[in-house]
Amino acid sequence: MKLLRLCAHQVRLNEPLPWNVRNEPGHLLLGKGFLLTDQAQIDSLMERGVFVDQDEYEAHQRELKAAQARKDPFTLWANILKRTGHLLRNHKDNPQFAKELGDLSIQIQGAMKEDVNAGTFEMVYGDPTGYAVSHSLQTAFVAALAAERFGWNENDRTTLIRAALTMNIAMLDMQNALTQQATPLTPQQRAEIDAHPLKGRLILESSNVSCQDWLRTVQDHHVTTDGRGLPQDRKDFSQLACMIHYTDVYLAKLSPRANRPAIAVNVAARELYLKSGGADNPYAAAIIKEMGIFPPGSFVKLANGDTAVVLRPGETANTPQVHSLISSDGWVFPDTKPRDTAKPEFKVVAAVPRGNVMMRLNRQKLFGYATA
Repeated sequence: MKLLRLCAHQVRLNEPLPWNVRNEPGHLLLGKGFLLTDQAQIDSLMERGVFVDQDEYEAHQRELKAAQARKDPFTLWANILKRTGHLLRNHKDNPQFAKELGDLSIQIQGAMKEDVNAGTFEMVYGDPTGYAVSHSLQTAFVAALAAERFGWNENDRTTLIRAALTMNIAMLDMQNALTQQATPLTPQQRAEIDAHPLKGRLILESSNVSCQDWLRTVQDHHVTTDGRGLPQDRKDFSQLACMIHYTDVYLAKLSPRANRPAIAVNVAARELYLKSGGADNPYAAAIIKEMGIFPPGSFVKLANGDTAVVLRPGETANTPQVHSLISSDGWVFPDTKPRDTAKPEFKVVAAVPRGNVMMRLNRQKLFGYATA
């Protein structure tokens, strides 16, 4: 074992050690992942002299370089969200709107392939501002995931994404305002909501959209009332419109409103399943199967009392990969702690609504795209 002496700047306060720390003879002093929370501890270690195995150190350096070389999906999704908002709000002055929206849908499909768990995390974790635009992007993402489960071809998935992005183009400002409204809808608001699918189609036609499947899907994207099951006598519903409709209903439940809190992900899935017709509704079933009961980006309570965030699916639906954020006594961990939810002490015991966790997470660090 060849040892390298560590400098003071390489051992950081409140950051887990990236390698084992040893004394000069090579005996282990502190294990990898140990958290130093007192500067006096670090000063004492430096004074005595601490070392790291060269192979461990170089392996960590290679990991850092690999992380830096990887595309950061969270920056990519932030740019896509920004681009989505710009296109939707400036369609009147953009003669290339239809083409640019099509290009954006292709970019979204490419971003989904980069890291689908990171993308799902970003969609479920959500943007606390600008609900209307972010909700449209979330709907496009989740609907496209479910469409892959159906085996839809690339052309249909592209049309599905374009329609989901533009489904509410006729009521973006109103949609944002309604999230802050605690009072019942006025008759005028109800009329505007009822009219927005057709009005949206007309807006798209005036913006040089000629794809009939796209136009029809936007016009028909509210196929039932409040996500209820499909009527037995209506076999002519557009598949794309149905997929968008039930995705829209599911995701709307996850966001808080002035007149109701956000609903936990497992409760939202159960409500959608029961209200939409259960196993007889293939669209709702595909959405729920694709997202699972604890999708990436959702929050959960563990058996030991921790509040944690889900990063990836686990070996079973009930054992997702999570990182603890808050202890049972309300203490926020300086650095998130990975937990094995297959162990009894870290078993997931409940889902936690998004609005109950008022934290802004370093998603790049959680997923290994950044080191700090």
